[in-house]
Amino acid sequence: MTILPGTERLEATAHWTAAVRAMESARPDALVHDPWAMALAGPAGAAWIAERSADSVVPMILRTRYFDDWLVEVVGRGTVGQAVLPAAGLDTRAFRLDLPDVLRWFEIDRPAVLGHKAQVLGAAGAVPRCLRTTVEADLLAPWSEALVAAGFDPSRPSAWLLEGLLFYLDPQAIAALIDELTGLAAPGSELGFDIVNGAMLTSRWTRSWVEMQATAGAPWIGTIDDPVGFLAARGWQATLTQAGQPDASHGRWTLPVLPTTMPDMPHNWFVTAMRTA
Repeated sequence: MTILPGTERLEATAHWTAAVRAMESARPDALVHDPWAMALAGPAGAAWIAERSADSVVPMILRTRYFDDWLVEVVGRGTVGQAVLPAAGLDTRAFRLDLPDVLRWFEIDRPAVLGHKAQVLGAAGAVPRCLRTTVEADLLAPWSEALVAAGFDPSRPSAWLLEGLLFYLDPQAIAALIDELTGLAAPGSELGFDIVNGAMLTSRWTRSWVEMQATAGAPWIGTIDDPVGFLAARGWQATLTQAGQPDASHGRWTLPVLPTTMPDMPHNWFVTAMRTA
């Protein structure tokens, strides 16, 4: 698996996402409530969000809320007793969502990222709402054994969330990551991630955001043009939605809403899937 050089730049995106959650949490009609987001975002996140318009980060807010709701629904059924966040970054869902207290929750990331989060959340007295375990591992290296050693059980259904990650990986790396987690996901497991298509990187409507990412040192390079087919070949049954659709709008989306699979148009999909084989 390969990521473009500048891992510390890529890790900065976790601070950006925390800054978005902090901004949203301050609204009286907030779709996301994260009392630790501002501290997690730190100076890097504060500087980044100060240069963004409120409208420009609406897709990130809707993405966060969509996968919040998805995770709560998936683990609430009682058939999935484990959740895994590869490249968890500064995610706080284990602390802020209404999760079963018996849920085994695993966060995988580099030691520096997990250390920063532990320091901030520890100072705030934050307590996870489930059985949270952190796993120090780099997704650029083998990580499955570390996850299993931490207590993950591949024989039991699990939920996997890869939010805000795959568009930073090249297509070969995306396939390798999905293949590795598929090898750990028992039938009945659930998967969620966001991904863009190739047109997203070249469209005039998305050019300013794509150029901003590149200038900031975290270029988008990963795309999947057919997520449903990509996952079907690996034993997953997938569905797609995107910001602005009825299940991902919450009255915040003000742009025209494109059909989810409209050809030759930029798409930033929210993908959910179940392991069927």
